[in-house]
Amino acid sequence: MDESFPSHVPFPGFEDDYDEDLDDISESELDDDADDSRARFRAATIAMENRHDKFAEPQALYDFLYEFRDAIGLVMEDSYTFLHVAIRFVKDNRDARSGNMMPLIQSIVKEHPMLLRQRDSDGVTPLYMAICTRKPLLIEAILSGCAQYPEWESAVQDSIEIPCVRQKSKTCLHIAFELAIRERVVIELIKTARDEALALQDEDGRTALHYAVDSRRPSLAAARLFIQRDDEILKKRESEGTANLVETFLDVIDKVGNSVYRHHLVTKEKKRSISLKRDIKRQTVPSVRKTSNKSEKQPITDLGRKEIGQKRPSSPTLRLQKADIRTAGSMQLIEKQEKPDERSGKQATAQEWNKILKELKLHYMRTRNAVMAVSFLYGSNMNDIELHIDLHGLPSKIEATPFLEFLSSLKFDDTLQFVSLPDIQVDFKRRSQFIPHNDTKKSGKERRDLKFFFDCLQTQGVRHIIRVDVEDSREFPHSDQAISESFHTITVEQFNWKKVDLDPRVICKLGSKATWGEVTPDLSTTCDSQIREVTLSWSGNNTILRAWSEPEGLPLLPRLRKITILVPADEEMAESPDWVSACLAEFRQRIARNALTKADSSVVVEEGESDNVSKSKGSSDIESGGRRIEIYFVQSRGKGQNPENLHTFGQPRPSVESRAGYRWLDTVYGFADILKQFWDRSVDEFRPDMRKHTGGDVVVALIDDGVDAYDSSVSANIIGGKSFAFDKMTNMLNPFYVSELGHGTVMAEAIKRVCPMVKIYPIRVNIDSSESGQSSVEARSVALAMETAINRNANIILIPWPIEVTKSSPQDKTLLEIVLLTAYNQNILLFVPSDKNEEFQSSLIFRSDEAFRIGEARDDGGAPGRSDSPPDADFIFPGREVITQHDIESPRRSSDRTLDLNSASINVNVSLAAGLAAILIYAFKFVLLKKTAGTLSIGVETVDKDDLSQLERLQRYHGMMKAFQHLGSVTESGFLKVWEALDPIVDEMKDFTVEDQELGRLIY
Repeated sequence: MDESFPSHVPFPGFEDDYDEDLDDISESELDDDADDSRARFRAATIAMENRHDKFAEPQALYDFLYEFRDAIGLVMEDSYTFLHVAIRFVKDNRDARSGNMMPLIQSIVKEHPMLLRQRDSDGVTPLYMAICTRKPLLIEAILSGCAQYPEWESAVQDSIEIPCVRQKSKTCLHIAFELAIRERVVIELIKTARDEALALQDEDGRTALHYAVDSRRPSLAAARLFIQRDDEILKKRESEGTANLVETFLDVIDKVGNSVYRHHLVTKEKKRSISLKRDIKRQTVPSVRKTSNKSEKQPITDLGRKEIGQKRPSSPTLRLQKADIRTAGSMQLIEKQEKPDERSGKQATAQEWNKILKELKLHYMRTRNAVMAVSFLYGSNMNDIELHIDLHGLPSKIEATPFLEFLSSLKFDDTLQFVSLPDIQVDFKRRSQFIPHNDTKKSGKERRDLKFFFDCLQTQGVRHIIRVDVEDSREFPHSDQAISESFHTITVEQFNWKKVDLDPRVICKLGSKATWGEVTPDLSTTCDSQIREVTLSWSGNNTILRAWSEPEGLPLLPRLRKITILVPADEEMAESPDWVSACLAEFRQRIARNALTKADSSVVVEEGESDNVSKSKGSSDIESGGRRIEIYFVQSRGKGQNPENLHTFGQPRPSVESRAGYRWLDTVYGFADILKQFWDRSVDEFRPDMRKHTGGDVVVALIDDGVDAYDSSVSANIIGGKSFAFDKMTNMLNPFYVSELGHGTVMAEAIKRVCPMVKIYPIRVNIDSSESGQSSVEARSVALAMETAINRNANIILIPWPIEVTKSSPQDKTLLEIVLLTAYNQNILLFVPSDKNEEFQSSLIFRSDEAFRIGEARDDGGAPGRSDSPPDADFIFPGREVITQHDIESPRRSSDRTLDLNSASINVNVSLAAGLAAILIYAFKFVLLKKTAGTLSIGVETVDKDDLSQLERLQRYHGMMKAFQHLGSVTESGFLKVWEALDPIVDEMKDFTVEDQELGRLIY
């Protein structure tokens, strides 16, 4: 704003300053100034109306802006701004051209972006008004500077989110789709809008996408952009660990319960019904027409009437015939009135809508679970449409006819989320239309059991399957021909048929209608497969790896993004591990090289593409040569053991520090050691009276089976303890300073290793085992132990065992709930293990905002035995296997009580989390004490109250949660990459040059 502007003129966001100025200005002066402002505003308006055709000339625009620089930024009494006036002038005057007014609007927005947030007396912002004019140049003028000026972009984003209350709370995006604004403008609006704007609902609960799928002008590009935005939101929330907590705009349903997909179908049906009624009315209601002199223009109904009248007299039958002829004539007339180009236009629109709905459907089914997908497509699903089929649990041998009857009783969508099949044998005793004569053999050579199943799906209309998982027999697997013919007309995206050394031609031909064995001239150069992910079982034969990686193999698949190779166990391999590693490394290189070679292949992207929806229509990243295929190797670890993910197998063998679990330990241990050095070097500077402000040491109350306090590595850290564990034989208390199983000692050592300065208060309770061998602690013992920890002023309470609540009395449960609430109110951090099985749902007794639930991570950062993190885990930290394998100082225990670290009961990951919380509190205390010591140099000891408040917040659940999140990004499994924040700080601390704000950065 120019300095010559009157300081008392109210502007958005400066109302407080305006009110304060009123005290020094008399009422008459205010009236005079207000009159002057109104006069200047009117003068500027009149000048704009007279010069509107000159603003395309730079000099004329400059002269106007300079002359009325004190008026164009004003907000008048009726909330009108000069932007409102300019846009309305273009709307109401035919002589006013948008192109001439664009420079003026751009200049006003650049100088006064806050005006975009201003609503007039009708509740309409300038952007909303510009959209309502349906003049694209006006809208583009407002959007044009977003990329260059952050304040401009922020104002536009705010304006997009401001609803118009008088128009059912519609936002700019709602009205843009309702008025069918040009596609390029709508796309700019979507790109500029924040994620929150896409989820805003009008009074009917509908989002902008609801309006988009009901627009008169379908836009596949806009739909793809919505899909891209949804994908970006999902990935962002996955990295933040909140993917399962918050829905996106695509999950919003309106007040009548319709998703965007259902909304389109419902409104389309309503429009069709209205149109049909209109046509019927037009056919049945007689209309008075003027008779033309030309016979060829005479209505067919009149011609028919004359012919019939000449042949036979009037009768009831004749009247019925006349009515039929009139109806037929009316239909012919309507058909004549509908021009061929109109029909082709309607057909093109219908095809465009079909593409949009298909891409929305496929994207939603790829990214949501089955329950959400059914609701998105079918609402309450009264017809019981199935989106998946899983035959695990059926007998290994089934009869064809009952099985066919079973499948026929199910109703399938034409697209399935997944099909999961075990190795089943079909007994073909009776003939069927689905059972060829030669399919009765049981040998692998002619085996077609699963082809029979997929033939049934095709007959029931299934044409697209997102994921196929098939367990095939290793002794008698299906033939390549049978597998290929199983998907004759079915498109597959993720293919996991566990047949060893599957022919790459089978994969490349999936969904192709070409007969097996037919030579396709362009098969070696082009492929229209929709395969995105493939999982292949490998025998260990390098010839197969080379076949898969040939240009005519997997690189031929244009949409392939992920390859998983199932590698046999070492004892099943004929070659040495080094040889296998070299072969896999070569496979990785050949895939990368040949995929790049195929990047310039001609690929037509039409259905289901959402990888690069921001690109031009019909393009893909393959055409731009930017395809990247992820390759994973999963190796069996022997009979009875879970497979091992070898994400780096086939590359130079990594050192253990490069694996996520080991890197986590190395980073945290390194940070703990360096901070301990700083703490010890500076402890003399911290007088005892100084440390009163920070609350002394950090105390962790460990509720376990005791801790070996005598001559152990944690002896110096123990500050006492208590026991609630009674000997079942003597009914006497067992001492807290002896660990019955060694478990408590392991937990204490893990805490100390992460935070060497920590003080540990062990509280011993009885550890019970269930019939299944799972250990737990009873609710009452935990309640008493927690009460002791609270009275002992513990900062952190660690419960590394599941709590048995199912067999506890109501009184014990109530006591535990009361103690939990007390601990929460006193800001004590609580760490518990996430539930590993359904026997103990102990974590359910903790509120989501009062306890950290910690799961176990493998050495590669994934959750063991599952594809994602435990459902109730906040984070997963390195578990017992990682600790065992990592080169650390082994805990010392007496020889007669050796603890099995591979036991499922060892929740060392929870101890690591508690230790990490403790070391972060010490780091912040170190910052505070350094600041306090620094003030002594000037003779005055001061403590920043804001820092003390921050320390208090850090020792609460939400504050510590934020501190954990500041340490690094969180993977989809919930694994926290602590090295992203800690490694740079450790590197600086090694030179003893770290500044206080560097450590403070971990917390703030």
